Amino acid sequence: MNHSIKFSFILSLLLSSSFIQANQLQSEIRFLKNYIQSSQCQFNRNGDIHSAPEALQHIEKKYQYLKSDITSAEMFIEKSASKSTLSGKAYTVICPAVQGVGQQTLSSKTWLLRALSLYRNSAQ
Repeated sequence: MNHSIKFSFILSLLLSSSFIQANQLQSEIRFLKNYIQSSQCQFNRNGDIHSAPEALQHIEKKYQYLKSDITSAEMFIEKSASKSTLSGKAYTVICPAVQGVGQQTLSSKTWLLRALSLYRNSAQ
């Protein structure tokens, strides 16, 4: 009886830990999607410029297809939001000038990893 209680306790700890990790992953991915959606940036995919809502729609489609393979927010960025699956070309974002910083063009991977880092730091 004592062993079954210990086993049940350990199993419940593992399950709650998995639940917490899944919740954190979904929260981080939701944050990144909102970050993209609410940005004033344009997205360059294979030489075509897209608005933030258009980019998010494309990223969401890729995410839904790959969702079962994504185990971290970094993997979400890598697999869904950083490069073309067909051409392998990196996506770039072109963001307007803000707070004294001129227009910026950078890889979507770098842009989203910075945002994720800020999000995680603000949650601590």
